[in-house]
Amino acid sequence: MTDDHGGLLSPTLRATTIGVLALVSLHAFEALALTTVMPTIARELNGASLYAMAFTATLAAGIVSIVWSGNLADRRGPRPPLLIGLALFAAGLVGAGLAPTMGVLVAARVVQGLGAGMTSTALYVLVTRVYPQRLHTAILAGFSAAWVVPSIAGPFVAGLIAQTIGWRWVFGLALVVLVVAAVLLGRIVSGLRQEAVDVPWRRRAIAASVVLALAVLALNAVAERLDAVGLAVATVAVVAVTVSLLPLTPRGTLRAGRGLPTDVTLRALAFAAFSGAEVYLPRLLTERDGLSPSLAGIALTVTGVTWFLGSWVQGRWDRHFEIGRTSAFSLAAMTVTLAAIALAVALGAPTWVLIALFPAVGLGIGTVYPRVTAQALSRASSTEQGFVSSALQIGDSAGAATAIALSAVVFSAAGSGVPSAYVAVFAAMAVPALVGWLVSHRVR
Repeated sequence: MTDDHGGLLSPTLRATTIGVLALVSLHAFEALALTTVMPTIARELNGASLYAMAFTATLAAGIVSIVWSGNLADRRGPRPPLLIGLALFAAGLVGAGLAPTMGVLVAARVVQGLGAGMTSTALYVLVTRVYPQRLHTAILAGFSAAWVVPSIAGPFVAGLIAQTIGWRWVFGLALVVLVVAAVLLGRIVSGLRQEAVDVPWRRRAIAASVVLALAVLALNAVAERLDAVGLAVATVAVVAVTVSLLPLTPRGTLRAGRGLPTDVTLRALAFAAFSGAEVYLPRLLTERDGLSPSLAGIALTVTGVTWFLGSWVQGRWDRHFEIGRTSAFSLAAMTVTLAAIALAVALGAPTWVLIALFPAVGLGIGTVYPRVTAQALSRASSTEQGFVSSALQIGDSAGAATAIALSAVVFSAAGSGVPSAYVAVFAAMAVPALVGWLVSHRVR
């Protein structure tokens, strides 16, 4: 199913490329829209204490479905996890749009996470099986490109919907995008049928994913409780996260072993730093500066564009940039920028300074993301594509979920006020980027 002479839009790949990028755009819109309107949702549903949990629950659920769908893809190909994921995602959107309380919304977000995890892993396996290796960096850069329109329009449109007809219709619009993506993917799905392959179920990995998800949720749940019991639970949860990652990722990932392990590590650290800071930026702009949801989303809009620009450059001229130096530069830029944002908040810098700074974080992660991903996928054999794909997604989800949970703990410990709590969060999120910079040379 490859085309050795054409590009991403060659006749044999055009329908696949359009369908895949449509689904990525759906993920982008849902993520950016929810980040923009979540302060409004939490306020209207009296769920401020579950603010971070609304993001963490989705990521934690995705951890379980990523592992299962990766294993299923190795056994049956990407078609089953793709179909199941689309159905779960749709059910989660409906449940969130109708949620009467914040608790119900969090539960619906769990269902969304299950669907998102399955579809994202299926897409990575699809890339390795449908596209020739020379196009891997290009299509993965296309994944970032698919965030451009949602990045430009998504936050503003979501904020505008929340201000006019109500935040529930944000989920309704996402459901429409899902239906469109599913229709476009119809032609692809029919061509992905595969006979069962004798690949064993990775029961240990699936069990570890459940432990990891529960540990992340427990860490988030004690964010508001910093007494002796809460600290004990948080400590156990951090240990559980660390131990459960061992069977879910390539050996050596936790110590950033050279090659594939560092590919996974760098993505996880970059995504952790980005996600932990991103969910608090609209809240800061809404709470401190009194911006409307649509205006608070401007920073995310510009950040999506800079993420795309970094990925586009790598996708077009990746052979001109040595991967070790590229990774080091990108993660150093993220570290410095997040530290600068913390300093700007501490000094009471005006709104435009924060909106101007955060896109540099997007440029950094956009530059490193497609390179390490393409390199990791190129190392996988045909029976390990699902495992490597799920390991990359696990790194992202576990890194982001743990970072958001820890940011909630830091936010609460710093008093949940302006500016101290926000200064602490942005400074804390510079740490994983710094660690990534220190080990980036191992990616070679």
